[in-house]
Amino acid sequence: MWFVLTQNEMFLVGLVILTFLARSGHCFRGNAMSCNVSLTESCPALLYYVPKIPRTLEETTSLFHVNSSLVNRTVDGFSIAVDCSCPAGHSEFTWHTDYMVQHGDTWESILEKFASFVVEKPDKTLIESQTISLDLVCGCSKGVEVVSYRVESGDTLFTICSRFNTMVNKTAELNKLDNPRLIYAGDIIFIPESGGLKNLILVDDNGLKVKSKFKYPIDVIVGVFLAVVTVVPFLVFIIFWRYHYKRKGLRQSKGSTRELKFSPCNFNSLNSPTKCGETIVASFNSDKATVFPYNEVCDATLNLSMSLKIGQGSYGSVYLGKLRGDDVAIKQMNNTKSKEFMSELNILCRVHHTNLIKLIGYAAGGDSLFLVYELAQNGALSDHLHNPTVRGFKPLPWTMRVQIALDAAKGLEYIHLYTKPYYIHRDVKSSNILLDSAFHAKIADFGLVKLLEHAPDADTAASRIVGTFGYLAPEYVRDGRITTKSDVYSFGVVLMELLTGQPALSRDASPGNIQYVEHRSLVEYMLSVLENNDPFTELSQCIDPTLTHYHKDSLLQMALLSKDCVDDDWNRRPDMCEVVLRLSHTVLCSKQWEKPDCNSSKC
Repeated sequence: MWFVLTQNEMFLVGLVILTFLARSGHCFRGNAMSCNVSLTESCPALLYYVPKIPRTLEETTSLFHVNSSLVNRTVDGFSIAVDCSCPAGHSEFTWHTDYMVQHGDTWESILEKFASFVVEKPDKTLIESQTISLDLVCGCSKGVEVVSYRVESGDTLFTICSRFNTMVNKTAELNKLDNPRLIYAGDIIFIPESGGLKNLILVDDNGLKVKSKFKYPIDVIVGVFLAVVTVVPFLVFIIFWRYHYKRKGLRQSKGSTRELKFSPCNFNSLNSPTKCGETIVASFNSDKATVFPYNEVCDATLNLSMSLKIGQGSYGSVYLGKLRGDDVAIKQMNNTKSKEFMSELNILCRVHHTNLIKLIGYAAGGDSLFLVYELAQNGALSDHLHNPTVRGFKPLPWTMRVQIALDAAKGLEYIHLYTKPYYIHRDVKSSNILLDSAFHAKIADFGLVKLLEHAPDADTAASRIVGTFGYLAPEYVRDGRITTKSDVYSFGVVLMELLTGQPALSRDASPGNIQYVEHRSLVEYMLSVLENNDPFTELSQCIDPTLTHYHKDSLLQMALLSKDCVDDDWNRRPDMCEVVLRLSHTVLCSKQWEKPDCNSSKC
């Protein structure tokens, strides 16, 4: 009897066949590094052992039958030094250890105990209490010490190599990976150690390697258990659907955007995978930014729970999280935003200032890229200016507003004048100025930054207009000209927001037609007020209505500064150094005015 299959049924049948073929084609798991049978000399090697259940140092040394001096505690497990060799009768590098078979042992349970390092011998019967010799996979390579590492869920070759501070292309070459993207949880890969492992070894306050008892937090254990229970039913479908999709992408040209989307080199604008991997790894050291495992980021945000979402930017969502005991802000970006991701990494790993948001680390997994920042407890400045009571905030007092402006100006002054290369932010706005617990301002979101290699007063041409309308300098929109004065213009708009509490662009209904909505520019509105013969009289009418108590002279100083910053001729705008000086004076006057016995004429 013949059956006619529907399109959906044909798809499911094809999927089953594809799953079988893909699974049978994936045979990397457990493979050892091949060697020359005639090679009898051994080499020092390392096993990076991450146990699935909590183990103490003593339990680990007993399991592997090694001296405790050969084992070091790492951030998530142990590093075990072994003598790797290619003995007679073998065609792969291995290290041998004895193991007494326990009650109920199977080869699967032994593999689990040794984190998949064991070469399975299914034809060998396991007899309880019998001591057997186990072969554990290891590697030798001329000139480097090789680390055997078991791929964990969420790992990519990029994140693994970043963690061990080694090169993606060299790791792929060592493992003979034709497609470095196709690695899966449970695979054993060999890492050419280049000094990055020392950053993963725990040390105490005296610089001594930690040998004390290690305990896994109960929430980590529960989290791993729940993750396994949740993921397992969908694992086969997800992995092999992506395997099919990637295989399809391989048939396209190297210049294809679909190919780039899944490539590890998508993290850099370079086209060469070799240059990409080398640049990424060489650019970031673990003492500047921590590489977090993907699953740790997911656990910190309860799998990106909407209840922990605290912001939405141009390039991704921001979540509240707790990583290794600290409250952090975690930005999730799609991997199509790799250029912006790399821009932030490149800059925030190089610049450090109290008025710039601090980068703690980064991660990658699935289709997402993650940046981990210090938490700014009071959120974005825009939330405190635009309908703050609706968001549960109290109105910002006058002196605090001026101090926030000064803090932000100092951050911009730093990247304009005191770094090399010099930087243009290109997206200065109130929502990118964050406030910490003491309401100190920090500039954030460096995804659109432009570099100036030679001088801070140089200009450059932009190939496309990026940023936020309402904050964009006219010469940038008109001619694509980009200078540090472009940031000055945007900062002038922020000053106007601080004065009025209004957004850079507001939507007003036409008096004659409520269905027709047009944008009103805050700059145009404020300039019409400040060009009046008696600017303060007009200015007092447009001040933020929640700002009921302020110093008149200081307010006028700040308003006139905002006018200078948004001058249509960029040559006439002050630089950020001058802006900082003028705001410093305004802050001083405002603080003197706050004193009960202050004589305002002193300002």
